[in-house]
Amino acid sequence: MTVGAGRTPYGTTYVLPRQPDPSSARIRLLCFHHAGGAASSFVGWQRAFPADVAVVPVQLPGREHLAVRPAHREPDALLADLDTELGPLLELPHAFYGHSMGGLIGYALADHRHRRGARTPELLAVGAMPPPHLEWPVAMVRDASDAELIQWMIEVGGIPELVLRYREWLATAAALLRADLLLGSGLSEWAHDSSPLPCPIHVLAGSQDPLLTAEGAAAWDRYTDAGCRVHMMPGGHFFTRKHSGAVTGLLSRLLAPSSAKELSARDGQHS
Repeated sequence: MTVGAGRTPYGTTYVLPRQPDPSSARIRLLCFHHAGGAASSFVGWQRAFPADVAVVPVQLPGREHLAVRPAHREPDALLADLDTELGPLLELPHAFYGHSMGGLIGYALADHRHRRGARTPELLAVGAMPPPHLEWPVAMVRDASDAELIQWMIEVGGIPELVLRYREWLATAAALLRADLLLGSGLSEWAHDSSPLPCPIHVLAGSQDPLLTAEGAAAWDRYTDAGCRVHMMPGGHFFTRKHSGAVTGLLSRLLAPSSAKELSARDGQHS
């Protein structure tokens, strides 16, 4: 069953509309988008997973169907909001995938729930994002002019070609990215006081990503007591666009029932 445009699973508006009902799945994969991005970046992912895995693209305010709501700027408010809005989904078996800033959001939400004794993900998958104690390279452009920010977005592949065709959209895109970068910096600082998660962390790093090295990806190991594994992916920072099949294939294998013991990654191996 598909949830219609006017309703989203469990009554929350923080999930992309018109998604399959995730309530009967064996496990739910909640996906968090990158800074300046939106949940539509995960459209089509459901077709790449077996029927017992429900892909749940999470939408932050300030974009697409939540464009009328102001974008979050404060970590505490965001995490409390997500915990409330997604609460029913998070009480069922679930995993997180977050890309770039979305990886930091996924980690912070898992840590927020861990601190209060709530259920945590079966696993956390982080794409193209250094751990909180390392400098986030995109923080360097927070104070750039709109023109400089847009140029940087183009260079790292952060602006879809469609947006480039409509120059009037660029100012809106720059404002949204600026708000998200402020949020991301706050989340990094918030996470400095965190304790290791009880679930494994899998880090996906683009082989040509200038913003995350393999060594930086491996540094996520301090944030889990259940092991960390780095998976090198083809492509740059936004490898999910050109190589989505490689990403969804890996996540499918990680979420398979038979992989729980094999891929717990307690030895911290790289693949």
